Amino acid sequence: MANVNEIRALATLMLIIMFIGLSACSGDTVTLDNSEGVSEKHHGAAQFITLTTGVAISDVIASDFSEAKWENSVWMQAYRQELGIDVKAAWYTKGMEAARQKVSVAIASGKIPDVIAVNQEQLSALSKTGLYTDLTNIFEQYASPLTKSIILGDDLRGLESATFDGKLIAIPGLNSAIDGASFLWLRKDWLDQLGLQVPSTTAELYDVIRAFTLQDPDGNGKQDTVGLSLSNSFLNMGLAEAIGIFNAFDAYPKIWIEGKDGKLVYGSVQPEVKPALAFLNKLFEEGLMEMDFAAKDTGRAGELVASGKVGIMFGAMWNGMYPMQLTKDNDADSNWRAFPIVSMNEQPAHPQVKLNVENYYVVRSGYAHPEALLKLINFWTELNYGDTSQARFDHFLGPLPAPGHHYAVAKVWKVEKNLQAHLKIMEVFKTGERSMLNAEEKGYYDNILKYQGGENAYAQYEKVFGSTGSYAVMNDYKERNLFKMDEFYGASTNAMNTLLITVDQLVEEYYTKVIMGVESIDGFDSFIAKLNKIGLEDVTREVNEWKSQKR
Repeated sequence: MANVNEIRALATLMLIIMFIGLSACSGDTVTLDNSEGVSEKHHGAAQFITLTTGVAISDVIASDFSEAKWENSVWMQAYRQELGIDVKAAWYTKGMEAARQKVSVAIASGKIPDVIAVNQEQLSALSKTGLYTDLTNIFEQYASPLTKSIILGDDLRGLESATFDGKLIAIPGLNSAIDGASFLWLRKDWLDQLGLQVPSTTAELYDVIRAFTLQDPDGNGKQDTVGLSLSNSFLNMGLAEAIGIFNAFDAYPKIWIEGKDGKLVYGSVQPEVKPALAFLNKLFEEGLMEMDFAAKDTGRAGELVASGKVGIMFGAMWNGMYPMQLTKDNDADSNWRAFPIVSMNEQPAHPQVKLNVENYYVVRSGYAHPEALLKLINFWTELNYGDTSQARFDHFLGPLPAPGHHYAVAKVWKVEKNLQAHLKIMEVFKTGERSMLNAEEKGYYDNILKYQGGENAYAQYEKVFGSTGSYAVMNDYKERNLFKMDEFYGASTNAMNTLLITVDQLVEEYYTKVIMGVESIDGFDSFIAKLNKIGLEDVTREVNEWKSQKR
């Protein structure tokens, strides 16, 4: 891994080198306007750059996907017509796990496509092979100023995580770290119905959960509501999780934090975890939470929320779109709202976040046109964050029949894109100056207006981007500097690759048993000793070696 000084020196050089446009072909191109708002540059077929890649079909588009649709999508057409890049599928896989396995097999076989999207563990494996192209100079030369500003926008953490022995071996497909923060989502209409206040402490949270379970908040005369929703993957950010509850007790599972001696320690095994588990166990023993959570995945937990029988859920900023919008669809009077996570005392809680890289984009060693990857990424950043017309934006990323971002081969997101969208939308509501919004933001703004006009199907946009949305809370988190960042953001270490997954599985099993009363919290110390013996001690040593080299 490169040290910080090397990375910062590299970043300084990157910022002063201006974008060098890559011409993929010789000869003239003709620019035409078509009826769908796309500017096309037609290249002779013999002049195309061919690029192969693996295509992972996400669940979101799986039901309507076909190979022909992908090959003839507006994305592939634009890559050919505007960039001169003919993208070919090396394979198609359906679902995240199938995609992960296919990539791992390709790496193990020593045969990867021209461009391949990998996760952090797979990037670490690739770093030990000769399969990759060093992209250090390619990034300097071919990333546009806009692309550079985005990739350098996370305090260089993403670049450092993709740098091995001074070589940039992948372009990090950054996403927003703060978007992983936890929120307290609750039925504000139930709160008002029972005459209660928004909780700010764990004691107040307990009282509200108890009332939502026992005091008939939906007014149907039955005791059939659930105070707190939880899923069996409650240690994963997203939906029906408990991370926000752990954070309330100053506990930070599954991230690395600085201990009292300055060394990094794993948050899952720190003593602050114990009162959080005791709190959840109390809820379970008193029947105030989802009793069969251990058998429910997030999909089933979401179904219960949609049914209108849940009052509180901890989850991500996007929960206002799913599953809360489904509640609104079924009950027009329902009112899910996002609030800050509570604290065990008068001090604010610190929502945990970590480096968020959606994919690392690796170019195959020996591929003749590694700069093609940067052209694809530049295309993405200009479309999303450049001076893009609404018609052009909608052509690629608008509502159906636009295919959306799932078809894009390579993409990077601004670190605080969604928060900035919220802030700009709030400014427009004050000033009326819509011109300050880009195409995506205008869509959010227009949908909030539709909701305000009585169209409940658009409530989700208010609940995320509006004045009462999750990003209003997110902005509060940021302004008060509350985020607790994962202190490890390097490539996976050897021990981490082989041992940490087992540690995490055992932690989730133990937490589940303690919450359900099957195991006693009194066995916490002996459980930690067991984890250290099976590998956590080795992982911790390697993480701290990384920390010492980073200085």
